[in-house]
Amino acid sequence: MLKTITCLILLFVGVQTTAQITLTNAYFPAVGDTLRYGVADSTFTVDLLSPGPARQWDFGTQAAASTRTQVVSAAADTTFTEADVAVDLGDSTVGFYRLTETSYDLIGIRSTIDLFPGYQFAAPFSPARAERRAPLRYGDLFSSLTNNVLVIAREEIPEEALELVGDVISNVDSIRITSESNRDDEVDAYGTLTLNGQTYEVLRERRTETVNTTIEVKSGFLPYLNVTSLVRAQVPETTEFFGQQPPVTTYYYWTNGEKEPVAAVTVDEEGTPSEMTFTRGDATNSVGGPLLAQAQVRVYPNPARGHTTFEVSGLDPGTYTLSVINVLGRKVSTTRFSPVGTSAEVWVDVSMLPRGPYLYSLTNERGRILTTRRLLVGR
Repeated sequence: MLKTITCLILLFVGVQTTAQITLTNAYFPAVGDTLRYGVADSTFTVDLLSPGPARQWDFGTQAAASTRTQVVSAAADTTFTEADVAVDLGDSTVGFYRLTETSYDLIGIRSTIDLFPGYQFAAPFSPARAERRAPLRYGDLFSSLTNNVLVIAREEIPEEALELVGDVISNVDSIRITSESNRDDEVDAYGTLTLNGQTYEVLRERRTETVNTTIEVKSGFLPYLNVTSLVRAQVPETTEFFGQQPPVTTYYYWTNGEKEPVAAVTVDEEGTPSEMTFTRGDATNSVGGPLLAQAQVRVYPNPARGHTTFEVSGLDPGTYTLSVINVLGRKVSTTRFSPVGTSAEVWVDVSMLPRGPYLYSLTNERGRILTTRRLLVGR
């Protein structure tokens, strides 16, 4: 169903659709992927531009002050049995995600809390939080409210934590930490983004999240008592964790063919960029046409009659797949080839195909989509 919707949009909306970008679930992380990020240094500057269509961002050359690597593996956890994949998020945190055709949902995490040194926990999200959606288009709006509840028995609380918070949680049977996340997501712009010499066609998703975390204690038969204000007053360093936090806004620049966002920029309350990560993956995506430096495709004739030829250039060594897809999302032709040098010429017979619009899609041997374009078959 997803493929059908995506293909119909791309094929029949016309010239306006070509200028925009629709993300499919190909940008969802899968088992075997390794997501590689660079963290820009503190001196970086980028121009976010105002929201809207057909924007052109130039983030220049960004050096990585540090790097992050996230390995995606098959989930095998007795707590998060609905998870399909597990992702090492760093800082002793593993995220567990459920994959469907239309969403990539965070259902829980295993991690630690700085307040409780040495204590590891597993906490589910209720409901699961969509981290990526498909199809994703310019103008899409989403709101989500998610709760994460962690209950810790008195005997599981590390001595270091008891010493830190002192009398506030002494003589209690258990404590309960609840984080409520309220997030608004808006796909507010699309266009091209140039970064480190490579240009991508991107959708920009603006996410604003507000988190409120409370801590409660329970003794005997008494109900839980909220001690958030007491903890914040007694241990000032916890104010950045407990209580209502200021909203945080992050801009994600997504593109087809890359599992990482091309860039993710967090801004402060004045809207000034304060942190940025960017993809360190192979930059061979070419869905945007002549602005992109690699994997250029020329098709002739188009409309095709009997057969058509695809001239592909700018390829790395390897095996590629060229597919022709009908309006129902079914592949009606598949051709595998390897380039000679950096180029290839692929001849495709379309004589048996009904007249009408199709898509052709080029993917590399890792399954990443390099380009998807429109093909007409005539008589």
